[in-house]
Amino acid sequence: MFKLLTKHRLDVLFIALILLTFPLFFYKLGNVSLTSFDEAWYADIARNINISGDLFNLRWNGNPYYDHPPAGFWFIAAGMKIFGENEFGARAASSTFGLVGLVFLYLLGKEIYNRYAAFLSAIATSSAYWFLFRARAGNLDVFLTVLFIISFYLAFKAAKNKYFLIPLAISLSLLLLTKSIVPLTIIPALVIIFWGRKLKFSYVLNSFFIFLFLPAIWFLFHYFTYEKFIDKYFGIGLPGYGKQTDYLGNFLLIKEYLHNGVGKWFWPGVVGIVAGLLTLKRGFLALSVFCLSFFAPFMLSEKGHIWHLVPLFPFMILLFFTATFYWSELLIKKFGTNFKKLYLKLALYISLTIFCLYFSQMQIKRMWYEFIDVPQFISDEAILSGEAGNYDVPFFIDGDFTPAAVFYSGKRVDQVRNEALETLFDKESFTLITKQDRLDQYNIPKDKYKVLKSDRDKILIIKDESNDSESLIK
Repeated sequence: MFKLLTKHRLDVLFIALILLTFPLFFYKLGNVSLTSFDEAWYADIARNINISGDLFNLRWNGNPYYDHPPAGFWFIAAGMKIFGENEFGARAASSTFGLVGLVFLYLLGKEIYNRYAAFLSAIATSSAYWFLFRARAGNLDVFLTVLFIISFYLAFKAAKNKYFLIPLAISLSLLLLTKSIVPLTIIPALVIIFWGRKLKFSYVLNSFFIFLFLPAIWFLFHYFTYEKFIDKYFGIGLPGYGKQTDYLGNFLLIKEYLHNGVGKWFWPGVVGIVAGLLTLKRGFLALSVFCLSFFAPFMLSEKGHIWHLVPLFPFMILLFFTATFYWSELLIKKFGTNFKKLYLKLALYISLTIFCLYFSQMQIKRMWYEFIDVPQFISDEAILSGEAGNYDVPFFIDGDFTPAAVFYSGKRVDQVRNEALETLFDKESFTLITKQDRLDQYNIPKDKYKVLKSDRDKILIIKDESNDSESLIK
């Protein structure tokens, strides 16, 4: 172990420095209630996995869930199993993946160029707005992003060492089980990585079967049990494709999203993609082609959103630092004299370090006060839904926060709309989250309900014809 640490002491040092970003991912992680879309939604699906033990048949609010494959929910479920069914537990897996992703980004950067460029890339990525924001949320985006990073790292290793093929197959399998269609954008880059490599057929075949095993089980199970599964799978994975659209408008919109999502690393990232292509080196070329193949489909649909672009951020930043080092050192080697080479190289390293730290601290400082070091906040939906969960009667809400109501109550929830609020009072007993002015609007007599709890502008009421609501408490 000592010899191993001595041999890789620089790697250990850089990884230790990367791990110092821990507070960015975990500080006050559970301070704010889960948002309805998508945190509370996904957290309840994950909780159901822990309750039922069923890894493939996802359920939410009493109904099957088909929007996304299950792997992301497995990770969330694991976090909740360890840390509990709370805000921290629902977000812990995503934050852990975000931090681990920086380590693998370092390993990937080292694989395609050198340690120092990789280290600066990891530090800069921790300051990308939407990468960190989504890493601190109970969503699927960072799982997808980090599995892309891990898969690329393992692919480069497998291209040189056959024993990495099976870990690569497992990583790609989980990638395919995290989101529909999107993981396929890695294919052109994998072709570049493995083109011309001589690999033993038996290893490739075994890895292929491992790669397909779990996705095939999940896909076939849903194909034969849900008649609209194919439409759902491609509808979620390719939203709005095939319809008439404004391609230039889509491009400008996605460019704006990308700019806002990665912040000051946008133009360096664009330069990095182009510079990577111009190197014609396998590693740079593969990552640049991936960025282009990932970005291109968004021009075909107006349904793209800023969070869809999160997987691009680490690769754009990595390409900027590694390609900048590559081209700069190439120029120094070609035109610098023997006496000047050392000083020019030292100046390069110092200037890029200052550049990285300056913009990183600027963005981290902004994020720290925007969504990290924030006061504790418990939403009215969480407070009132938690109280409603104590009553053994049907639970209704008058508003668009069903996921939060389901998660915090632990019950099935039905939403009432407009005039349905009036007819709801024909039922014998129920709890309802609504607003007082909504009850007044439909002239609901106050003797028909009892206010159990109020918070901000919402109230939780109960209708119980027996007039003994305490007997309904679980």
